[in-house]
Amino acid sequence: MEASAHREAAGVDVSVIGAGITVTGNIEASVDLQIQGKVTGDVHCATLLLGEGSEIRGNVVADRVRVAGAVDGSIETKDLAIEASARVTGDITYSRIRIANGGIVHGQMNYRKSEDEAAEGAHLRLVEHEKAAEPSKAVYIE
Repeated sequence: MEASAHREAAGVDVSVIGAGITVTGNIEASVDLQIQGKVTGDVHCATLLLGEGSEIRGNVVADRVRVAGAVDGSIETKDLAIEASARVTGDITYSRIRIANGGIVHGQMNYRKSEDEAAEGAHLRLVEHEKAAEPSKAVYIE
């Protein structure tokens, strides 16, 4: 079952901008968004599915992003999947990323800890040395 069909079957709202449609202006959506056409403007949504042959010229902010088309702008997301047909020109901020062989990214990649990792925080542990002459050290453990 295709991802969009699976979401619709599960009752998740998905809005679609079909192939052959061009949108000029920013898009704000509280639902998942599937883009098959072209958008000139920023896109903010829950989940973005950017189809093969589609294009966004603007910045993207979403919890989850799957790119199979082209993005000319920055992407800020928790989970990012860049497919083999994807081309991203811009900086990316992510918590989790997957880049398929053939996917192209021109820009700076910035890792951001997920909320789960940030909530755990850093752990320090005192490490004792066998030799009494050496002082104990605090070691950062992930």
